[in-house]
Amino acid sequence: MSQHDNEPVEVRIRIGGPAGFGIKAAGQTLARLFMHAGYETFDLTEYPSLIKGGHNNYLLRVSTEEIFSHVEPVDILVALDADTVRLHLGELTEGGAVIFDPEAVDIDEIEGVPDSACLIDVPLKQIVYDAGGVPIMRNTAALGAVLGHMGFPLEYLTDSITAQFAHKKPEIAEQNVACATAGYEYASEHGCAFPYEMAPRERRGGEERILVDGNEAAGAGALAAGIGLYCAYPMTPASSLLHFFAKHGETYDVVTKHTEDEIAAMNMVCGGAFGGTRSMCATSGGGFSLMVEALGMAGVSESAVVVGLFTRPGPATGMPTWTEQSDLRYAIHASQGEFPRVVLAPGDRDDAFHLTWQAFNLADQLQTPVILLGDSYLSDNRQSIPPFDTSRVEIDRGDLIAEGEVSEYRRYAVTDSGVSPRALPGVTGAEQIVNSYEHDEYGFGAQGEIAEVRIAQNDKRMRKLDLARTLVPPPAYFGPEEADLSILLFGTTKMPVREAMKWLERDGVSVRMMQLVTVWPFPAEEVSAFLGEAKRSAIIEGNHTGQLQGLVREQCLVDVDHTLHRYDGRPFSPEQVRAFIEEVCG
Repeated sequence: MSQHDNEPVEVRIRIGGPAGFGIKAAGQTLARLFMHAGYETFDLTEYPSLIKGGHNNYLLRVSTEEIFSHVEPVDILVALDADTVRLHLGELTEGGAVIFDPEAVDIDEIEGVPDSACLIDVPLKQIVYDAGGVPIMRNTAALGAVLGHMGFPLEYLTDSITAQFAHKKPEIAEQNVACATAGYEYASEHGCAFPYEMAPRERRGGEERILVDGNEAAGAGALAAGIGLYCAYPMTPASSLLHFFAKHGETYDVVTKHTEDEIAAMNMVCGGAFGGTRSMCATSGGGFSLMVEALGMAGVSESAVVVGLFTRPGPATGMPTWTEQSDLRYAIHASQGEFPRVVLAPGDRDDAFHLTWQAFNLADQLQTPVILLGDSYLSDNRQSIPPFDTSRVEIDRGDLIAEGEVSEYRRYAVTDSGVSPRALPGVTGAEQIVNSYEHDEYGFGAQGEIAEVRIAQNDKRMRKLDLARTLVPPPAYFGPEEADLSILLFGTTKMPVREAMKWLERDGVSVRMMQLVTVWPFPAEEVSAFLGEAKRSAIIEGNHTGQLQGLVREQCLVDVDHTLHRYDGRPFSPEQVRAFIEEVCG
């Protein structure tokens, strides 16, 4: 916690317990109410791949200033079981509070509880029983206790609960409100004094905020792009994007298909693109493995499809509910043979929105697959951000003939740009053959095996990469042009690095960051210039083998001075990044 003159006010709250206790739902209720009360929020959910049991926990960061990531310290630990105290006690700040039910947690049997800790034993189970509720409502009573300890107005919580359960029987909302109220009153009367006053506030400039995760942001970007078909088989962490379209698709005229597997999903979006519909599928590494052959078909048939690859740790099933950045090379090289593709790597929720609608434009303009490379850290976690700037959205369907008549139509005509005329079914004279074989300009597979035809078609397709370099989003830069350390990265590492940069700036350490927004085609000239100007250079990436570093060596024939890798399923923390930077800057 911190409150000094001209310094931000910030509270970090962690809620933990077994799966099935409504940990994430409770935490997101807190996030909503604090956002509505004028604060910035960022959350991080951690859970094992179990339907019930195991240790789930949710971390919410609440601040009066702009924040970019989660952090490690915890000011209020809400323990719905003893394991939560044991596992997270070391994160508790000086004077931090532990809220627990003495029926579930014998605090005297837990070693290492600091004398400075504020221990608030709230009879959560009894509160729920007295309210006539069900056991899962212990999380609601605990939320009331959190606000009671903080002295924060209860109505923000009760209003949020009422809105959350408005579509259910009235007594459900009433019971939850009763549990929250009882928890609030108990903690207010029996808890410790909160270190400072934290009250609802006016947001600077009166700016509105929305609370979204990366998949919701990508879904909104696809809607802005005019998506017409979304196909997927559920696979963490991409599943919630399927849920998003199932919920909103009908309103926005999007056909949403839960396919029997990822093979079908990829084939269906190829069919949708052939018909002129903006089409997308998304999965994780295991599902992408099944898609790869059909991805190659999209490449050879020059289908304008968007594919979400949201990474989790592998190999095989790996760690289904955790995060990593280990599919970079896979996204660039997946499929037998060679064909051009674009790979975009969003670093935060605003990136996810804007890169998604741009992905649809690039797919149409280049007539080739575009991959959105994300990860669980982006997909699963929510942040309060300004509403997306939809005025930036532009629709570009490329060289598309949607109506009228054509003569002597050659779907795969050899062109200088590599992009051929694309006519939709129904255009008079636009007879065409589309399949998975190499082909001639008309699509005939038998002719594609002629050496000269093969060379012409392959060269034509690969020329699209030259065009792509003029169309794709450029790298993003943060920090001063002259800095003690220059950091190169891609994807969600952007968030903790930006947070660490903010802290280091206050300490007089300057850092410059280059975020590769487009990782393929690789921006070799920009990266070479960035590293060539660096006093010291580093790459930070969430994998073991240094996949981005390898690309830099391969594409730029240079290397960096320092590297930081993480591959334990957890995202980088800004504390970890700060310690690394302080060490290399000496």
